[in-house]
Amino acid sequence: MIPESERLKRFFWMWTLKEAYTKALGLGLGFDFKRIEFDVVGRIVQVDGKVPEGWRFNMFVINDDEDQYQGVIAEYHEGIQTEVIMEADDMSWLKTYDAIPFIEDAIALLRGA
Repeated sequence: MIPESERLKRFFWMWTLKEAYTKALGLGLGFDFKRIEFDVVGRIVQVDGKVPEGWRFNMFVINDDEDQYQGVIAEYHEGIQTEVIMEADDMSWLKTYDAIPFIEDAIALLRGA
């Protein structure tokens, strides 16, 4: 039996991968999530029962004090075999921002300040 905490993590991996994939397609929640299957343990993605060609899914975790955030980035690269990678070692590519200052800066930029 899978512990409750692990089931919750797997659910979030499935959800974030599906959301990342459909957003990368430009469809977002307009795509029927039931069409996408993600075997978290085997790291296998299938859409309509087939592995979609040319996709790289980067799974990552951000630890912020007592909180943990899981995310997935979906990228299409023509000609590659689809893979799911856990980014555990080098997270230097990832930038995090506090929401309020980020929004304030974005608003100021849009206003031309």
